[in-house]
Amino acid sequence: MEIPDDLFKKAKLRAVEEGVALKDVVTRALVRELTPGGGSAALRKARAGRLFKELDKAGNARPVGRLNRKELYDRPVLRGH
Repeated sequence: MEIPDDLFKKAKLRAVEEGVALKDVVTRALVRELTPGGGSAALRKARAGRLFKELDKAGNARPVGRLNRKELYDRPVLRGH
């Protein structure tokens, strides 16, 4: 079986980013493609894992408590300041 170089590189990069074997990335992709709905839960779990990993690295992820509508939409970060 031949896999285009650019696709193979993307798969290897994904495996490295997720800290899993290339085999796992390829297996998930095949499951998603060949099983109706079979990979959807695994895909969501992998995406959520990547999201939480990146959020853990964020420096601005301090809890701010409940915000009312005005506070939510009137923050400097939203105004571009």
